Amino acid sequence: MIELSLDRPEYNSAVVTIEDGRALIDVTDRQGINGLNARLTQGEWPAEIVVRLPLRGLEQLWIHYGDLAISTGVSSTGAPTPLTITVVDEAGNTQSASPSADIYYPSIRAITPDDTFAIGPLAAGERPAIPLPEGSTIEITLPPDFFRESHDAFSMQWIDFFRN
Repeated sequence: MIELSLDRPEYNSAVVTIEDGRALIDVTDRQGINGLNARLTQGEWPAEIVVRLPLRGLEQLWIHYGDLAISTGVSSTGAPTPLTITVVDEAGNTQSASPSADIYYPSIRAITPDDTFAIGPLAAGERPAIPLPEGSTIEITLPPDFFRESHDAFSMQWIDFFRN
């Protein structure tokens, strides 16, 4: 149903599990910088798509689908980087802006060995210390806008400033 490939497969792997209308994509990332490409081969996307990255930080994150690119991250201080949307029109012209609606925001959470914290652009409240403790995972849920149209693929690239 979902075909996965990685930009640097010699260092990493990815596995997708689909259960109860949710696709969970677990990435093994030994370098802290990579990209994931996901393509729907049959059927429909599950109602929720979550990518789990075993990272201690997330300096930069890009999500691409259709003619849209979403850019965000979490600085080394733990503060979220403002989210930017870039759109490329049919003529190849590029426009970038801050989103005007929450539907463009991915959910970004840090799962530390002892707790869970929201760390994305719309997150409020207590933030974990960066770098995250060993054994932490960052979960990225695709934004609601991804599901508004019939996209047959998405890609995601990331950089962890605490690379090995």
